[in-house]
Amino acid sequence: MESRPITNMANTINSKDLFARIKWLEQELNYRCSDEYSEELKALKVFVENVEAVASASTYEPGSELVRDSYMEEYKAMEEPSRGNARFSPVDFNGVSYWLRH
Repeated sequence: MESRPITNMANTINSKDLFARIKWLEQELNYRCSDEYSEELKALKVFVENVEAVASASTYEPGSELVRDSYMEEYKAMEEPSRGNARFSPVDFNGVSYWLRH
């Protein structure tokens, strides 16, 4: 089952989806060479390293949301009634800022 590409154009990225995509790409690249998949995998692994640099085991759980900077105001407005005051840390994804929700 093919998973959808994850790019820095997405408004939100769920960390479960991020890890699932990396695993899928690694499996696909075991069977055939693809420059497109290789480039995506390389970008996603750097993104994960950046996330792990600002996260701790207690704040970075599977299923954490990463929110694109340009979408942050809208995201906070939607989340405010249900989740209160969440904390966020900035993370770079190929030149685009995302915010890791704690």
